[in-house]
Amino acid sequence: MKNRKRLLIATLLAALILSFSSMAFGKDFVLGHTGHASVTFAQAAEKFAEYLAKESNGTMKLQVMGAAALGNNREGIEQIQQGVTDFWLISTGLLAQFSKAVSVFDIPYLFKSEKAGLDFVNSDLAMQVVEPLKEKGIMPLGYFFQGWRHIHSNIAIRSPEDLKGVKIRTEPAPIRMGIFKALGANPVPMDFGEVFTSLQQGVIDAGENTFENIKSQGFHTVQKYITVDGHILDPMLIVMSKKSWDKLSDGEKENLMKAVKKTTAWELENAFGNNKKVMEEFKAASTPEVIMLTPEQRAAFREASKSVIEENKADIDMAMYEKIQKFQESYKEEAPNS
Repeated sequence: MKNRKRLLIATLLAALILSFSSMAFGKDFVLGHTGHASVTFAQAAEKFAEYLAKESNGTMKLQVMGAAALGNNREGIEQIQQGVTDFWLISTGLLAQFSKAVSVFDIPYLFKSEKAGLDFVNSDLAMQVVEPLKEKGIMPLGYFFQGWRHIHSNIAIRSPEDLKGVKIRTEPAPIRMGIFKALGANPVPMDFGEVFTSLQQGVIDAGENTFENIKSQGFHTVQKYITVDGHILDPMLIVMSKKSWDKLSDGEKENLMKAVKKTTAWELENAFGNNKKVMEEFKAASTPEVIMLTPEQRAAFREASKSVIEENKADIDMAMYEKIQKFQESYKEEAPNS
């Protein structure tokens, strides 16, 4: 009897020691992204590390590796699939090569306004869009926004006709390339890290990105104009390796999602305002020249790019596209202002 009691006590003590050991050491994670430290989503990554530590009482720690320290976006997602890296921040456009489900976000002029886009990514419907990523070993956790994507160039662009023959860098996503083909340009898919040198050397004439990214990468120093057309309201995802997710306990998953929710709320609150600050800074400096399109001019871009939907129907979830259109029926059309 005494031996049994001793054995029971020893077992309980061992369990307690293991429990305390687990609490003490916790779990260490790595998050990668390609953004410069000055952009909002890179700052959100640091916030995520802070929130995760707080929600888990210090048992879940996150190391952030930004500015492509772990490789480009394709390499990063492959690391996610393999379970080598735990988290990644990435534009949905760059995930199209892994799952066609997210291609719906590449449709030009999809969202009627900033508010429509924000309300959509905070809806249950938005998480339905990215559900198929799980089949590829990629666990979607929440949405960010980089902001509106605009054309930066050395040619003043006020109409689709002005883009004819222009060599413009795009992300290597078929629909995004298709937008500029439809507008008469010559789209050149190129890794983000090669863009500045290619612009500087005249390999390409133009690119398209958010105001924050244009400034952080120095594109404004080698380009004369930015045309505020807002062809895409660029969603990003915070994704996790499915392998890493499956190793978490229910409690850890709960703490993680609390941290994700706080992080996405912080990023969405700041992204548009920070892009607008950069836009106003450029306007004040008059270099590069910021071209604000009239409603009629923007409508011409929208009309010229309509063929992209028909040409890429096989790669777009058209049922989801219709749902997004229905979701924003009550919203007013508003031109981008950031």
